[in-house]
Amino acid sequence: MLRIGVTGGIASGKTTVVRHISGKGIPVVDADIVSREVLELYPRIMEYLKAKYGDLVFKNGLLDRKELGRIIFSSEKDRKAYTDVIMPFIRLEIEKRLDELESKGYEAAILDAPLLFEEGFEKDMDCSILIYAEPSVQLQRLMKRNEITEDEARRMITSQMPVKKKLELADYVVDNSGDLERTKEEIDMVFMKMGIYFEEEKS
Repeated sequence: MLRIGVTGGIASGKTTVVRHISGKGIPVVDADIVSREVLELYPRIMEYLKAKYGDLVFKNGLLDRKELGRIIFSSEKDRKAYTDVIMPFIRLEIEKRLDELESKGYEAAILDAPLLFEEGFEKDMDCSILIYAEPSVQLQRLMKRNEITEDEARRMITSQMPVKKKLELADYVVDNSGDLERTKEEIDMVFMKMGIYFEEEKS
């Protein structure tokens, strides 16, 4: 089975493109969903959080994900420590889900991972696709989507790996700066180059 990592900068339109691919019959493993589900699947993560943060992030015995996010993303030390704990479980679960898809006979599967390159997931993939948007387009989309100022949007964009680096690392690049139909055509062409011809889109 061909394992394909798909990534893109914030507001690049990656989610829309992945939805298009999924609609063509290619299964998707979403790394963001996996990162939330491993908290319930692997008790060791919760044990770590309870030991380190206690009542700061647990309310009536339930994890306050919003408060946890606020804490770990305000401290690089805490973010790295949490990542070191949770990432092995995320990798394990992603691998299990991809193996399951392969056992079902799929010829290809997508790993939808915003941090594909940052966390080195691309090393476990057969190839990678970067969904790209021109910086000015990305900025405007982010401001509109999140209802934020230009300065706030720029800070969010610059907090990610520079797009120039991602362009160097990606095996394929799909420009999603303009018309969505054109983007879909580009995606179809990329898969044809891989030897994968999409099924008719499912409703």
